[in-house]
Amino acid sequence: MSRTTEPGGTGNGARLGPTDLLIVLVVALWAVNVSVLKIGLRSLSPHGFNAVRLGLAAAAYLAVLLARPRMFRLARRNDVWKAAGLGLLGITGYQVVFIRGLSAMNASTASIVMGTSPLFIALLATAVGEERISLAGWAGIVISLGGFLLVISGENGGHVFAWEAWRGAALILAANAFWAGYTVFAKPLLDRNPAFPVAALGTVAGTLVYLPFAAADLVRIEWARVPWQGWGAIAYSGLVAIFLCFAIWYQSVKRVGSAKTGIYGNLTPILSILVAGLVLGERLTALQALGAAVTLAGVYLTRSGYRFFERRTAREDARAGDAG
Repeated sequence: MSRTTEPGGTGNGARLGPTDLLIVLVVALWAVNVSVLKIGLRSLSPHGFNAVRLGLAAAAYLAVLLARPRMFRLARRNDVWKAAGLGLLGITGYQVVFIRGLSAMNASTASIVMGTSPLFIALLATAVGEERISLAGWAGIVISLGGFLLVISGENGGHVFAWEAWRGAALILAANAFWAGYTVFAKPLLDRNPAFPVAALGTVAGTLVYLPFAAADLVRIEWARVPWQGWGAIAYSGLVAIFLCFAIWYQSVKRVGSAKTGIYGNLTPILSILVAGLVLGERLTALQALGAAVTLAGVYLTRSGYRFFERRTAREDARAGDAG
């Protein structure tokens, strides 16, 4: 893994700290957002809803830009274009397929498929040589995947195997691939720039490119007929799930790396199922509860277990030094 430092902690983010608490908060807010999105889609088409909430988030970022333009000065001139390119992955590409996939599935099933995103992130980060996953990290990923399979096997009374569910799952898996690129390829840019302007520029650029995909849906919206629940869903999804959470997500990638940040995505399906049960009436089975426990164990092992390997390496280096 790349070596970063948590304030008050040790190198490589080995100890849990403020960044971990913030990213858990983000995951919780995104878990709520899955049910919020389903509520919003009751009154708006997928691309119509998405365009409005993305536009709201982009407007919020632009308002900060107008108020504090110095916050958006990046280290290099071409970093602006790189941040915009990230937006094409995490906003345009991700949202085009994600919202369609979500509209074809219920909230619980969709969140379970979304829970595979840490695997995409960890594998891509390793493939490009940006981070190195330790043996404990790989074990944590495998354990988390096992928990994911337990959860999905107990979901929806077998309806997850219906064609409509699989079509939606394929779209969300494609969205996970876009999200992995958005997360992993941001790390070099975040090493020399603050997280907020990178997230902001990416969101604005990605939204502008997304709008043509939603143009036909936007012109058909009957604004006067959108209920307050729809407007509330737009506000939450735009200002909380995107404007706030994207900046915190990138801050975590900057501090502890993409693979360790991404592994927290395994918590999303567990929390989303709980929220969906309260808000949408979807049920949590005993098998899903077992899967939740297994997934949590995998999250901890991937996030913190590698420090035992680092200690062993440090001891081996010390012995080698004494021998020399």
